[in-house]
Amino acid sequence: MMAEQFRLATLEDTATLHQLMYRSFTPLREVGIDWPSVNATPEMVEDNIRENACYVLEIDGQIVSTLSIRFPWESEVPISKYPFIWWLATDPDYNKKGYGSKMMRYVEEDILRDTLKAPAVVLGTSARKMGWLADVYARRGYETFFEMEDETGDKGIMMVKVLIPERYNADLLTLPPWSEQ
Repeated sequence: MMAEQFRLATLEDTATLHQLMYRSFTPLREVGIDWPSVNATPEMVEDNIRENACYVLEIDGQIVSTLSIRFPWESEVPISKYPFIWWLATDPDYNKKGYGSKMMRYVEEDILRDTLKAPAVVLGTSARKMGWLADVYARRGYETFFEMEDETGDKGIMMVKVLIPERYNADLLTLPPWSEQ
């Protein structure tokens, strides 16, 4: 039986997470997607660990997946008034084993819904260059609330998933800061 453990990343995980993300995001780089996660440097990974809630899933002591949460109070111009999840990556050696899904479920349910009582969660993804991603998130209960063509020919979308329907306020679903560009 494999031992699974979710935990917050520490700065000691920087090199491992940088390598995992680089390998995981290679297909996105190859189609010209230029998100921070896709081209993260070790310094960016370290900043993410320090400034956000960066979770990892370990299998038998080895990090196989990661997902970070940015909170609305992170800056004067937050991405969303609801928590924003980003930097989901699973080691390619562990693809198709459900670890990315487990990571999402843990963060959505155990952390955001059950611990922090967040009514909803938001994420951004590619709807054209990696269009299958939007379908994956839609199957997980996410709905598109914002679309924007970008200069690379991709269409970025923002999606929301309601976690606690009776506490959800759609009026708090604001457009991302870059929507005015």
